[in-house]
Amino acid sequence: MTLYFDTKIEFLDSDAVSTISSWHPSEPLFAVASFSPERGGSVTIFADTGEPQRDVTYPVHASSQATALCWHPEKALLASGWEHGDIHVWFAGHREFASVNAPHKAAIVLLQFSEQGGRMVTADAMGLVTGWRCDGQYQFLTMFSHDLREVLLLICFRRTVESEVREEMANLAKAAVAGDENALDTLTNWRPRTAARSMTHSGVRDNHCFYACTQGGVVYYINQGGACVEVMKCGSLPPIVQMLWHPKKDAVICLMEDLTVTLFLVESTGILTELDRVKMSGRGGGRQGGITWSGNSLAIITGDLFVRIWDIERSDNYLLKMDLPSGNQLGASLTSLSNGTMSSSNQFFSHDSSESSSVPRKTPKYGQMNGEIFTCLAYSSTGQTLCAGTSQGNLFTWKRSGSRLVSAPEDAWQLTNISSVRGAIRSCEWGFNELAKPCMLVNCLSNVFMLKEQPLLAVHTRELWAVQRSAKSVQLTHCSGRETTVQSEFAATALALNELSLVMSNGRSISSYSLQKVLEKSPDEFDEILENVEGAAPPTTASTATPLSVKLLQTFPAECLSLDLYNQNIFCLASSDIMVYSVGGVVLHRIQASDIEGKIIGMDLSGCYLSVFTMNGYVKAYDVSRHDPKLLFPSKSGHDIFDDFGEFILVKCNSLGSHLAMVIANSHFTPISALFCWDFERNNLFDYDLLEQEASSKKEISSSSLPVRIFWDAEEPRLLAMEVKSMMQKSAPQKNSPQPVHFVQSKILLLFYSEKGSLNLLEAQPMSPGSQLLNLCVPNVIRLKINAMEEQPLQDFADLQQCDPVTRKQVLNFSLYVAEGNMDMAYRSIRSIQSKVIWTNLAKMCVHTNRLDVAKVCMGHLEQARSVRALRQAIEDDDLETEAKVAVLAIELGMIEEAKDLYRRCKRFDLLNKLLQSIGHLDEALQLAETEDRIHLKHTYYQKAQELRERGDIKGALEFFEKTQNPAQNITQLLLENPAAMKRYIQTTSDPKLLKWWGQYIESSGDMDAALAVYHKAEDWFSQVKILCYLGKISKADAIARQSGDRAACYHLARHYENVGKFQEAIMFFTRAQTFSNAIRICKENDFQEELWTVASSSRQRDKAIAAAYFEECGNFKHAVELYHRAGMLHKALEMAFESQQPEILEIIASDLVPESDAELINRCADFFCSIEQFQKAVHLLAKTRHLERALSICLEKGVPVTEELAEMLTPEKGEFEEGTRIHILVQLGELLQQQGDYHSATKKFTQAGDKIRAMKSLLKSGNTDKIIFFANMSRQREVYIMAANYLQALDWQSDAQVLKHIVTFYTKGQAFDSLANFYAICAQIEIEEFQDYGKALTAMQEASKCLEKLSHAQHVYNNLQRTVADVKAILEIQQALREGDHQMVIGSCRSMLIKPELPPIRHAHILSMLVRALVYAKDYSEAGKALKQLAVKDSSWSASGLLDRAIVHKIAQECDLDFDLIWNSGRQVTASTSGTAATGMSSTSAMTTSEDDEADDEEITEELH
Repeated sequence: MTLYFDTKIEFLDSDAVSTISSWHPSEPLFAVASFSPERGGSVTIFADTGEPQRDVTYPVHASSQATALCWHPEKALLASGWEHGDIHVWFAGHREFASVNAPHKAAIVLLQFSEQGGRMVTADAMGLVTGWRCDGQYQFLTMFSHDLREVLLLICFRRTVESEVREEMANLAKAAVAGDENALDTLTNWRPRTAARSMTHSGVRDNHCFYACTQGGVVYYINQGGACVEVMKCGSLPPIVQMLWHPKKDAVICLMEDLTVTLFLVESTGILTELDRVKMSGRGGGRQGGITWSGNSLAIITGDLFVRIWDIERSDNYLLKMDLPSGNQLGASLTSLSNGTMSSSNQFFSHDSSESSSVPRKTPKYGQMNGEIFTCLAYSSTGQTLCAGTSQGNLFTWKRSGSRLVSAPEDAWQLTNISSVRGAIRSCEWGFNELAKPCMLVNCLSNVFMLKEQPLLAVHTRELWAVQRSAKSVQLTHCSGRETTVQSEFAATALALNELSLVMSNGRSISSYSLQKVLEKSPDEFDEILENVEGAAPPTTASTATPLSVKLLQTFPAECLSLDLYNQNIFCLASSDIMVYSVGGVVLHRIQASDIEGKIIGMDLSGCYLSVFTMNGYVKAYDVSRHDPKLLFPSKSGHDIFDDFGEFILVKCNSLGSHLAMVIANSHFTPISALFCWDFERNNLFDYDLLEQEASSKKEISSSSLPVRIFWDAEEPRLLAMEVKSMMQKSAPQKNSPQPVHFVQSKILLLFYSEKGSLNLLEAQPMSPGSQLLNLCVPNVIRLKINAMEEQPLQDFADLQQCDPVTRKQVLNFSLYVAEGNMDMAYRSIRSIQSKVIWTNLAKMCVHTNRLDVAKVCMGHLEQARSVRALRQAIEDDDLETEAKVAVLAIELGMIEEAKDLYRRCKRFDLLNKLLQSIGHLDEALQLAETEDRIHLKHTYYQKAQELRERGDIKGALEFFEKTQNPAQNITQLLLENPAAMKRYIQTTSDPKLLKWWGQYIESSGDMDAALAVYHKAEDWFSQVKILCYLGKISKADAIARQSGDRAACYHLARHYENVGKFQEAIMFFTRAQTFSNAIRICKENDFQEELWTVASSSRQRDKAIAAAYFEECGNFKHAVELYHRAGMLHKALEMAFESQQPEILEIIASDLVPESDAELINRCADFFCSIEQFQKAVHLLAKTRHLERALSICLEKGVPVTEELAEMLTPEKGEFEEGTRIHILVQLGELLQQQGDYHSATKKFTQAGDKIRAMKSLLKSGNTDKIIFFANMSRQREVYIMAANYLQALDWQSDAQVLKHIVTFYTKGQAFDSLANFYAICAQIEIEEFQDYGKALTAMQEASKCLEKLSHAQHVYNNLQRTVADVKAILEIQQALREGDHQMVIGSCRSMLIKPELPPIRHAHILSMLVRALVYAKDYSEAGKALKQLAVKDSSWSASGLLDRAIVHKIAQECDLDFDLIWNSGRQVTASTSGTAATGMSSTSAMTTSEDDEADDEEITEELH
C-alpha cells in the first residue's frame, strides 16, 4: 500500500500565483516562479518538505516575472530568466541571487543546460541565442551569440548515449522491476547514498552541441565551438514543438504542431535523417510536454483523454487503459480508508499491485466528461511510473508492472491512481526527496502542489500493532480486540510503538502519545475468547469493545528520518546523527559518528540493542537498556568484514545482542543477493546465498533475488524472517509474443543460525500481491495485506497458535532441530506435546532422514492405525529396499513426489508404476512402463483403458485394450451391449482370439456358414474341421487337417474316422495329432503290428512301453527290446536281450548308458562284453560310465591297448573321486602307459597325480630333450632338476652350448653343488686331455672351487683341488715363458715338475712336450732327444695327439742322426688310456651323485680330479 501526500506550496506572498516550476534532477530542491499584483514576479526555492529555503533573499521584480527556470544537472545551481531579459543565478550556500550580464533585451523564453552543465544556452523572444560557459560560481562567460531573428520554440542539447556509470545506475534501478507497492520496492527500495550523486557523469565528456527550433520550422545545429548551421527547414510542414533525445542511440524524436511524430537519425555533424514518421489524430495541436520517454517507448497525448504508447523498436502502438481495476478486498480496504478521511483533506492513496485497485473517492465517468483533455506527461524511470495531468485537475498515474505475465503489452501498464487537485494542470514533473523517494511537482493555473509517495506505515509488537489509515490517522489495535484511532496534527512519515507509548513524526516534528496498559484477561474472558474462536459465539467487534485509551503527551520539533522506541526513550535518526529523546521531548543523548565513519545513515532497534551504520561503511551496535548507551564492539568497517563491499542497506541486531543480520551492496553499489549474519563476538561471518539455494532446490531459477526486509524474533535470538523478491523470467505463453516477460515473485524465508556457523532454512512462505513482511513474532509471521494486519502461523504452529511460552519454546526447538536434521533432539523436544501438526512434521522429516523407527511412533501419535500397519509390514518385508520402505511412509503422509523420487532411487519401477496408477497419473505410469517397467506394461494398458472406459472414451479404451494383447475378453465386454458396434469392429480387426470368439458367438446362433467364414479368417482350423464334419464335408475337412497340421483338427477328424470305421485314416490322424495312445489302442484292437511299430517308434515313452509289452506278448522280442530300450526301461531291455541273445541291440543299449545309470546294469554289460572277449568295448563302457578302477584292471589283465582318447576317458576329474583314489588311478594309468611305451602320456598322468619325479623318469625314458628341459623348468623341483642335468650330461654337451647352459642351470637350481663341481672337473679334464687348454681348465677348476666352497663336507676335496689349481697355474706360467723365449726357465720348471709323481689331470707327457720344445729352441739337441725318448715312453700316441710338431721332431732326428720315420711312427699308436679315463670319470660321477656318505664323496672327487 502506498500513500501520496500532497502539500500545497505556500509562497511568502499569500496572494501570489504560480507561473512556472522546476525540480532539481538529483537534489531534493525545486523552484517555483510566482507573480503577485502587489509585489510583482518572484522566484522561490523550496526543500523537499515544501518549505522555502531559509537564509535566501529571493529576487523580486515589481514589473517583471520569471519566464524560464532551469537547474544545473549536477550542482545546486538555479538559473532564472526574466521578462525584461535579465538572468539571475543562485548557488547553494549563497544568500543572494547573482545577476549575469546578458545581451538580451527581450523576455528570456528558453534557458537550458547541457548534459553535465558545462554550457548554458539562453534565448529571448527576439530570436537571440547566447551560449555561456559555466566553469565556477558566478563564472558565466559568453561563448557565442547568434541572432536567428525568429522566435525559438525549443532547445535540445545533444546527449551522450547512456554513459557507463549512468547505465550502471539505470541497471541498478532496473534490478528493482516495478512490482507490489513502491516505485522501486519490487525488489528493493534502496538507492545508493554513498556515491550515487558523485558518479553521475564521472569519466563522461560533456557535449555542448544542441539543436534550436524556431517558430517558422527552421532547425539549427550549434556545434561544440558555437558555430551555427541550418540543418532542416520544414517549409510547408508545421514547426517542431518538442524534441527528445533517444535514450539508446544517436537519434531524436520530434513532435510537430500538427501531432506528427518523427524519428530522425543524428549524424556526427548534426545532419538529421528521417527514419520514421507517424501522424497522430487528435483534437488541437501539439504542445510542449505532449511526448515523453517511458522506458524504451514513447508516451504521447493528442489533445484528448487518451495516452498512446509507441514502441519504436517493435513498431507497435497501443492505448493505456483508463479504467481502474476492481477488487473486493482492495476495494473494501480503500473504502475504509476513504471513510476515515475527511473530504476536505487532500490525501490520495494508490495501490501498486497489478491485481486490483480502487479509488477512495467517487470515480468519475471519463467517457462522459466534456472538454477534459490531457495537458502534460511525466515519467519516472526509477519507478516506471507515468503520470498525466488533465485540464480539469485530475492526475492519472500508471505503473508498468512486472509482477505477472502479460498477454499484450498494454496489460503491463496498470492505472493505479486518479488524484484530483484544484485547477487545471499545466505541467507535472518528477523529483526526489532526501531519501531518494519519488516526488511529484504539479503546477496548476494558480497553485503548485507537491505529492510525496510513501509506503503505508505499520508497526507490530506481540500485544499491540498500529496501521496508518490516512495521512494523519493511525489505527491502534490490541491483541484482546480493543482498538482506537489516533489523529495526529500532521501527515505522519515515521512511526514507532511499544506497550507504553506511540510516537509519530512528519520529518520535522515528533508527537508522543501515552497508552493505557491493558490488563491481563481473566479466565472467564479467555474462555469467552476461545468460544468465539470455536464459533460458539459471535466475535466481539471493534465497535462494541472498549476502545484503547491514548493520550497526547508532547509535540516537539525535531528533524526525523526514522523512529524507534525503547521503554520511554525515543531514538530519532536525523540527517547525520541519532538523537535520544524522552517521551516528553527532553534530549537525553546524542549518538554521533566520527569523521572517519561518516554520518549515520541508518539505524534499527531490536529489543534493547541498537544497530547503526554510517555513510562511510561502518557498523556498530549499542546496548540501550542502561541510562547511557553502551557500545557492544568497536565500530567495524564493512571493507574489513566483506570481500566485496560498497554500502550497508539493512543492519539489524538479534534479541541476544550477539549477531547482526546485514544486507549490503557490492563495490559497484549493486545489492547482493544474499543475507549475511555476523557473529561479532567471535568475528564469524556466514551467509545465505539466495541464487545458490534456488539453484540447488531444482525449482524455477530467478534471474535475480534480493532481500527486502528482515526481522529478528523478539524472543528467539536464532530465528529471523526475511522477505525476498525475485525477478523471474519466462517466455510468454502466447505465440504472438515470444519475447521474454519479466515478473516478480515474493516470499518469506524463515532462517536460523546454528552453532556450526551457518544460516539454515526453516521454512518458506509464499506471499500474495500487496503483502509485505511486518514482523516475526513466534508462532506467527506478521504481514501487512494492503492496510490490514494478518498472521500466518509457522508450519509447526498450525494448530498451536494459542499456546503458553513453554510450549512455544518446545515447538520452536523442535522446528530448529528438524531443520538441522537432529531427529533425536527433535523427538525429545515434543514428547509431551499432543499436536498432530508437530507429529506430522516429524514424520515427514523421517522421510528425509530414513528414521522409520521414529516414524512408527509419530504415526501412532497421529492415531493412523492403517498407516502404522502398512509401515510395519514394509519394515518386516526383507525384499524391500530401504528407500522403498521409506516411500511407503511418504505415501501414507501424502508426500507423493518424495515417494516417486525414493522409488526411482532404488529402481523399484514396479512399485512406482503402482503408485502412479493409484493416484490417477496413468499417462506418467504408461511412460514409465514403456521405458522401465515393461513387465507390467500390459496391466498398465489395461488400467488406462479402464479409465477411458469410465470416462466414456470408447475409442481410446479400444486402442489400449488392443495393446493389452488380450482383447477378446476386454473388448467383448466393452462392446457386448452394442452388437452393431461389435460387428463393425470385428470386421476391421484381425485378432485371431477375437475372431474365434465372434465365430463361436455366430455358431451359437446356428449360422454355420457364417461361422465357418469367420473361423477361416481367424485361421481356426479345429473349428473349421468340426463344422465341416458336422455338415458331412469330410473330404474338405480332411484337406484342411492335412494342410494345416493342426493337432486339434487332426484329433477331431481322427475320432470321426474311428467312429465310421476307417481305422487306417484314424491311426494316421491320431498320429498327426500326437495322441499316440489312441492310435496304439486301435492297432492293438485290430492287431496292426506294422502300424503299431510305426506309431510306437514316434510315440511317448509310456506308449512305447505299452507297445513293447504287446510285442513281448506276441513273441516279437526284437521290437520289444528296442521299444523297452527307447522307453528307458533298460533293465527290462537287457533281460530280454540276454534271454534272446541279441548282442547288436546290447551294444546299442550300452552306448546309451551314462554315469548316472544303474551300476549293476553297467557291470552286467561289461561282463557280457568280457564273456564274448570284447575287452576293448568293456573298457570303453566302463570308462564312459566312470567305472575307472575296473576298466584299468581289465586293461592290465587283458592287455588292452590304451589310446590317447581312452587315456583321457580313464582320467578322473577333480572332485569326481576322493583324492587318494584319484591319485591311485592316475598312477596306475601312468604305469600302464609306461609299460606300453607311451612315455609322454605316462608323464602327463604322473604329473596329474602330482608325482613329478616319476613323471620325469618316464620322460627321461622317452629321450625327448626339449620336453625334458621344458618339464624341468615347469616342475621347479630339486630332484627333477638334478635328474634332468644328469640326463643332459650324458649328451654331447661339448658341441651344444645350450645344453651346457641348461646343465649348469639345473644343477644350480637343484642346489647339487657336488654334482656341479664334478661336472666342472670333467670339463677341466676334457680341456686338458683333448685340447691341452690349461687356461679353460683353470677356469672350470675355479668354478668347481666355488661350488665346493658351498659344501661343508668337501674340505679335503677342496684342498686337493687347490693344489691341482696351483699345478695348472705353474704349467700356464711355463707356457707363457715358452712363448716369451725364456727357455732355461722352462727347462728348469719342467724338470722340477717331472720329479713329482704324475697326478691327474696334469700329464707328464704335456710337460715333456714343452721340455722338448724348450731344448730344441735352446739347441740342446742331445737332451732334447733324451726328453723325446721319455715322452715316447710316457705316451705312445704323442705324435698322433699333436704334442710335438713334425718340424721339431725332424730337427732332433737330423741333429742326433736318428731315423725320423721310425721315431715319428712310434708315437702314432692308439691306446685305450683316454677312453678308460673317461669311463672312470663317468663311473665316478655316478657314484658321487648317488652316494650319501661324505667321506666316499671326498674320495671319489679326489680320484676324478687327480
